[in-house]
Amino acid sequence: MAIALMYQESQALRDIHQARVVMCTVPGDPPLLKYTWFENSRYMLDLESALKRCGSLDYLLLHIPDFKVNEVAQWLTSVSQTLLLNVRALHLNVMVFNIDMIKGQGIAALAGFGRVTCTTAHAAYSNAATRAAIGVPLHRLLICTGAEFYSPAEYREKESLLVVSPDAHPSRELVLQQIARRLPELRVQVIEDLSYEEYKKLIRRAKWSLTFGEGLDGYFAEPVFSGAISFAVFNPRFFTPAFAELENVYSSWEVLLEKITEDIVRLDEPVAYKQSWQRAYDLLSKQLDTNRFREHLRSFYRGEYTFP
Repeated sequence: MAIALMYQESQALRDIHQARVVMCTVPGDPPLLKYTWFENSRYMLDLESALKRCGSLDYLLLHIPDFKVNEVAQWLTSVSQTLLLNVRALHLNVMVFNIDMIKGQGIAALAGFGRVTCTTAHAAYSNAATRAAIGVPLHRLLICTGAEFYSPAEYREKESLLVVSPDAHPSRELVLQQIARRLPELRVQVIEDLSYEEYKKLIRRAKWSLTFGEGLDGYFAEPVFSGAISFAVFNPRFFTPAFAELENVYSSWEVLLEKITEDIVRLDEPVAYKQSWQRAYDLLSKQLDTNRFREHLRSFYRGEYTFP
């Protein structure tokens, strides 16, 4: 979804980059006409076919998902003496949505084909240290869906429902068993086999959310934007330090296991609920700002990188 939105916003900036924008499948992946698990009208192209139709190009920028760098590097090698001969200037940008996903990905290998940059989705790793570790210019892009995309429900509209991310985690079963034992009246639903539209309706009804993922992910932020209180364990690779001050973000899984059920009971009344939710909502709204994302995207296409 972030890629689809980046495509949409990039189309709107043609006056800056002076290019046509298309969304393509990664070479070697199975054919895909469009994403089907969320509503959209954006169709996918085959990259090789699109480049053959273009003929000679003055400039080509490929945005590459973080976990696909090695595959794209192999493909670039295979077409370097054919399709790439028709490209005068090649720019390769690695989209880092999850800093842990770039482990084992040979970003340095891309430099043999053209200019290489990196854009980041979380403020926590959008810094000089990451720029030095990756070894290419880094630009802080952040997330493009802010609070205005959601309609938060009030406490009185909420159900006694805890939605849970599907991520695997060593503490998962222990935490869920304890919640079920101590709060038998609380309905727990793992997010699976839902379209995105169904998911958004669900989190608007839910009072609570729990993520076993990286922490500052869609299972944390989107429920908060929808009026829920989200629980997570502080992960410094994704959360900025301010999130550690929230009462619903715990310092460890041991602390979460000890406190989450009593915190659900304590916060399950209108005033306490509103105060706790508001703190998380205000903090997230400052970090996940759509207009700021658009300005960051403009800066990227101008070549004005956060960490050159």
